[in-house]
Amino acid sequence: MPVPSISASLEDEKLSTFENYGRACLADFCEDWVVYRNLEPLDRRIPGIKNAFYAMELRSELIPRKQERDYAKAAVWFTNEIQRVRGQRVPVGELLFLGDTLFNDGQAYANMLDVSGWKGACFIGAERPEQETSTRIEEGNVTIANRWGMLADWIVALKEQGFKLDAGTMVIIDIDKTALGAKGRNDKVIDRARLAGIYRTMDAVLGSDFDQAVFEEHYNELNRARYHQLTADNQDYLAYICMVLNTRIMSLEELVSEVDSASMEDFEQFIRWVDSRLMINPSASIALREVHEAVIASVRNGDPTPFKRFRRQEFISTMEHMGNMPDSATVTELLENEITITEEVYQLAMWLKERGCAILCLSDKPDEASRPHARVSPDLVPLHRAVTHRVGTDIRPVLASI
Repeated sequence: MPVPSISASLEDEKLSTFENYGRACLADFCEDWVVYRNLEPLDRRIPGIKNAFYAMELRSELIPRKQERDYAKAAVWFTNEIQRVRGQRVPVGELLFLGDTLFNDGQAYANMLDVSGWKGACFIGAERPEQETSTRIEEGNVTIANRWGMLADWIVALKEQGFKLDAGTMVIIDIDKTALGAKGRNDKVIDRARLAGIYRTMDAVLGSDFDQAVFEEHYNELNRARYHQLTADNQDYLAYICMVLNTRIMSLEELVSEVDSASMEDFEQFIRWVDSRLMINPSASIALREVHEAVIASVRNGDPTPFKRFRRQEFISTMEHMGNMPDSATVTELLENEITITEEVYQLAMWLKERGCAILCLSDKPDEASRPHARVSPDLVPLHRAVTHRVGTDIRPVLASI
């Protein structure tokens, strides 16, 4: 039985509709059908991009990002392979896509429909308790909702539209801030875990010279759309840039000046700039030089996750924030301190699985931030098998009525 939340403040009153439904893991509904940024499925019965890029009709094994058309080609290929491995003779004909961002998830969905020709529907969710409950429909049958509980109305509408929701239906679910750490409800804990990983990495590389206050100042400044030409909205790039600035081999003012004058075109140009500065700064630490060389090598290999040392620490920090609260904790305490499973997503996914739908967790989250490393974190389980609390609202009565 769910454990009701206890309202003791205005904030608790806003959360009074949410309940704790006990513990679970994502593998309950997706098993090992999980694909992270490297586009290498965890279920080894399906080859990844390195071995199958030609079959995917891609030009090379370079990893595309989630909003790119080549990513959609790979994703469609994965879904058809999953259907084959499942032993389903019926081909995939329907696509349901659950996410939290219109730019990444919405574009990936639109590209997949364009590539496949399937019938589809997309749900982009966020919890906005300060707003009246509302949804709007965008082009391509994309529903944008300000409550995760609206998933119930969404699935009812899909049945009315003639969706079969059966063995020919592929359900793709984003992980960060959708299945885990619901956007607007629980996502700040994911961000905190990532920052904890960054700080651990900075302590290891810079030691006592690390200035956290300055790092936060630089991070907050550069983590804006104005600098996306430089950072590509990539947390690896951003963390590395802020680490370099923390060493004072160059200043934020210098960097901003380069960006504003269009002299700094992209991240690759930045690491070449760092390379030249390190050549004239022999006092730079060995640890810094090792990180720099590793980042250069990854970027040259087309790897979108070049700062692996940070991402491995992010994984450890993330796992420390999963299932870490006692069962007696209030809903408020859970949402503030633990990365929880979004209950509405969990209930819908389990219901769809029972109907024979295939469930794939497809995420642009780096593999290094989602899976244990043999040397750094050998005793931890993969993210999708980490047991944590389920928090949200009960949509099972609606699902039972369909």
